[in-house]
Amino acid sequence: MSLLDSVDKLTLITNGDSWTFGSEIVSPELVKENPDATHVCQYDFYENNDAYRVPRTYPSYLAEKLNADVVNLAWPADDNGSILRRTIDYITTNYIAVNRSTDDLFVVVGWSSPERNSFWFKDDNTSEPFRLWPNVPNFTHKAQEKFWELYVAYLWNPEEYIPRFILNCIQLDNFCRAHDIKFLQFNAFYQTPNSNIDAWQELNIQQELNKLKLSGYQYTNSNLKYRQHNLFDYSAIWNNVRNFYKKDQPNSTFKSFIDNAGLEHPYCNIGQGAGWHPSPQAHQAWAQELYRYIQENNLL
Repeated sequence: MSLLDSVDKLTLITNGDSWTFGSEIVSPELVKENPDATHVCQYDFYENNDAYRVPRTYPSYLAEKLNADVVNLAWPADDNGSILRRTIDYITTNYIAVNRSTDDLFVVVGWSSPERNSFWFKDDNTSEPFRLWPNVPNFTHKAQEKFWELYVAYLWNPEEYIPRFILNCIQLDNFCRAHDIKFLQFNAFYQTPNSNIDAWQELNIQQELNKLKLSGYQYTNSNLKYRQHNLFDYSAIWNNVRNFYKKDQPNSTFKSFIDNAGLEHPYCNIGQGAGWHPSPQAHQAWAQELYRYIQENNLL
């Protein structure tokens, strides 16, 4: 018996960045009413666009196919650590902490590009998250700019962000398994090392790991008498990540799928700076693909 057969009403919880949020899906009427927006993504934060945007995103299309209610937690420009924390916090607060059953939940997380990071910025006047995008300088405080320069120069490397991404994936996996929650995860796109969307690459974690030498010191016996230099085997962790869309296969991202789906308009094309996010047509096609994958792999 599948989850769809055993519950009265399925709840689909989705999370991710702008590709799950539905950035650039903007009502033409709203554009006419607000012609002064300097970039189309500004409309993401217009609540009066939600009624137009939300039903044209893959979470809504997928929920319709699953006959499910949908809660979309995604937020534009987000990083994977924040996506993970928000997912766990929402489910824990609204279900686990209040002894509410998770039997009717299905979680879909669309991970962002793994090099993105977040830190907590705090000075005498400010205490807030700082999203760091290595490809794009973006600051609200001068001190953040200096940190960004040092980070990009010395700390932005796959030896750091590929293991971080793997740990995000296994944490989501373990959390869902621990609470008997059905789930699916996928990678939306891989932005590094190019900022132009046409140059964004496919992400094959195993191939990336094969290029890295991840070493460190660790104790090797229970008496702690000596230490030895060892290579960390993140491949073993990655091999245990489950329910990952087309894991280590070609065309395994949201982006690569819509690039190869033969769609007439795979990307949005309204307003200045447009074309960085999937169109409603692409969202609908992706929902159909996820539905196919869910059915084929008995994830519900």
